[in-house]
Amino acid sequence: PLRMAGRPQPRNIGGDYIYEYVSEFFGRVMSANSIDLVATQSFKRFSVFDQPSRLLPVFVNLINNSIYWLINGYVEKPRIVLDVSGAEVIVADNGPGVDEIDTKRLFSLFFTRKIEGGRGVGLYLSQANLAAGGHVIRYVQDDDSKILSGANFAIKFRGANINE
Repeated sequence: PLRMAGRPQPRNIGGDYIYEYVSEFFGRVMSANSIDLVATQSFKRFSVFDQPSRLLPVFVNLINNSIYWLINGYVEKPRIVLDVSGAEVIVADNGPGVDEIDTKRLFSLFFTRKIEGGRGVGLYLSQANLAAGGHVIRYVQDDDSKILSGANFAIKFRGANINE
């Protein structure tokens, strides 16, 4: 009985569900810091078959990182956008972004540039969670491919239904 009760159940997870989840999760801190979280219609329409317990923590981590850098970077009109570009889902912000020298170590265990509260495991675990489902995450370095000027992460979901 314990095995049956604890078995993760994959299901169809839509971008609209992810957006509602993170909006509720971070609602208070985003409101207190005037951070605008936007999901495009393309993002809201995308869906992927996987376990919520595998995917939701990835979005929570990415948005939590964005919030940290938007607040600590003293960004005017802070913004986070969830979008789709080509075959990838994008999580972007208009914060300071990642220094080019750090991009190679970004997904390494214990790597962090946070002054407070960073342990350097979030992106590492996000990458591992996604890999378990056959998905891939990367940091977007090409300025022409970025949605916003700061940090942009692109996720290629295996078997995703992306209707741009």
